[in-house]
Parts: sequence; structure tokens; C-alpha cells
Amino acid sequence: MVNYKAKINSQIKNSFFLIFTIKEVRPTIFQMMMLLSFPFLLGVYEVLSQTGFTADVDGATNLVNIVSGASLQNFNFVAAGDFSCTDDTKSTTSSMISKKPELILALGDLSYQRTPDCWFNTIAPLDKKNSLKIAIGDHDVDTKFTRYNQYIRHFNLTKPYYSFNYQNVHFLAMATGKQQVIPYDNTSEQYRFVKEDLIGAHKNESINLIIVYSFRSFYSSNTTHPGQEDLRDTYHPLFDKYGVDIVLQAHNHNYQRTYPLKYNHAKPSTPIVVDKHLQNYYNKLKGPIFVTVGTGGAPLYNFSSQQPYVITQFARHGFLNVEVTGNGSNLTATFYDNKEMKDKDRFTIAKS
Repeated sequence: MVNYKAKINSQIKNSFFLIFTIKEVRPTIFQMMMLLSFPFLLGVYEVLSQTGFTADVDGATNLVNIVSGASLQNFNFVAAGDFSCTDDTKSTTSSMISKKPELILALGDLSYQRTPDCWFNTIAPLDKKNSLKIAIGDHDVDTKFTRYNQYIRHFNLTKPYYSFNYQNVHFLAMATGKQQVIPYDNTSEQYRFVKEDLIGAHKNESINLIIVYSFRSFYSSNTTHPGQEDLRDTYHPLFDKYGVDIVLQAHNHNYQRTYPLKYNHAKPSTPIVVDKHLQNYYNKLKGPIFVTVGTGGAPLYNFSSQQPYVITQFARHGFLNVEVTGNGSNLTATFYDNKEMKDKDRFTIAKS
């Protein structure tokens, strides 16, 4: 897939270099050029100021926002995982489209078929302008790497884990589908990448929110798949240390939302609830909120019980819609049920 944005970005840089070279050699000609080209340069400014993307790491390159100090636009993104190729998958896609998202996060197990073609066809209306971002799930890595390679090529990825900024929100995609194929333990290349990436995002004063999205669950109520102990013990301490706000996960075909949680070194299976509010959170969180959104279209999983650190849980198809407002300081996340587009769960984070 041709990366037109990267080409445009390179051409713009070359054009500015040429213009300022002329300025040094022929000042009079430079003045005339600036007068004649002002509308074009204004158009470039507007294009770059309206895109929220900055270059991501180990993923596809996006246009760089060069507008320093400009007011940030409100934007929204949607998220779900465990899609498959069912009528419910089509409903989830249609419901997502109705929210006109700037970003779409697909949380893994995208297609359960031999190839991802049916999922590509279903999700096609959302797969535009490099706005669809994926995490690699268990069913996305087959023995011959056929599906995996198709995903890597289609989304122009160099590695299955990567990160990017959209305005002042930092997104980190982890690949937790299969440890034996794409390692994520604390000796892996992925671990080193995640740690270094979070250190950088934490130090970046322009970043207001840090969102991790992955496939396997770090924590879960009692349902088909338990929380992954090695993931929890390896990465939750990093999330605490470097200020991750939300962790989006899938694998369990249902919806769950936890309180803000801090890793419990004494008893890892029982995380520490650091804020007992049910919906509204203010200022800096002392631990991330873990949200399971395995509701994209695959058959749902029921629960046998609810963990005390989980605020709400239910088995419905739908998606999470996240609105970022207030110059990038406020976040409102709402889960919408496909059937009636009803608000089934909502929470807010206000850092302003």
C-alpha cells in the first residue's frame, strides 16, 4: 500500500528547503514567490493543523502536525475486538460509522476465517486515511502466518507492536496474541519497546493521555478466559510507573470495566483500587482503568461471577466510543449497544 502521506510530507519539506535556498541567493525573487504562493502555503498550514497525527514508531508514518501552540480540535475514536464475520460484526461496523470516528482501534481476533478478506470487506467503510489501527490477536496468527502477513501488509506495519500520537493523546499497540510466536515476556524485544515507549510518552509534556490497546486480558471477571498472569505481572507495574490512563483489551467476548487499579506486589491477583468513584475521575489517575471490549461480533461469553475490582460487566455486542475534548484534557468513554444504540456504560476522565 503506497504511503501517500509520507510522500506528501517529504515533498513539503523539500519545497520549503528550495524556497529558503532561493531566499539566500535571490532575495527579490524570494519576496515575489512568497506573495504568489501565500494561498498555497496557507492551504498546507490548514491541512497540517487539521490532522491530529504525529509520526508513529514501528508503524505507518502519518502527516506531522507542525502547528505549535495551536488549539486542539475535539475528536473521537471507537474500539472493539473479537469481530469475526457475522451479522453482529456488520451491526458493530455500522454503529461505529454513525459516530464518524477519526480513529478506529481493532483489538485483535479480527477474522476467524482462513483469510481476513471477509473482515476487510466488512470494515472497509472505516478503513480510510490510515485511521484504522489494529492489535494482533490469537486467531490473527495462524501456523503458516498467512493471515498475520496479510494484516502486516494491509496496514503497512513493520512490526506487530507500535505506537503513535493523535494530537496530545499517545496510543501504544501491544501484540499479545501468542507469546511463543510474538514474545511479550520481560526478556523480549516487545517488552523493551513498550518500556522505552512509555518512558518517552511519560516525559513528553505535550502528552495528556496515554492509552494502551492489546488483545489478551490483564484482568477479568470469571468468564471464558482468565486474566493473563504473566502480562499482568510484567506490564501493570510499567503502566503505573509511566502514567497509563486506559488499557483496552479483548479476548473475552463481553464488556468489563474496572476501577482505576494499582498493581499489588504483595498479592498480584488482587489489584489495589485507587479510586472508588464509579464514573467520574479527576486529575491524574494513580492507576489505569482496564476495559474489556471483546464485543465486535463473535458469539458472546457469559459470566459466572464478578470480581470486586470490576465496576460493570455485561454480554452485549457493541463498541466503545471515546470523545476527547477540552483541548485534549477531557475524555468521555461510552459503550453503545448495537441493538438500540443505547448508552450501556459511561465514564469520564478530566485532567483540566
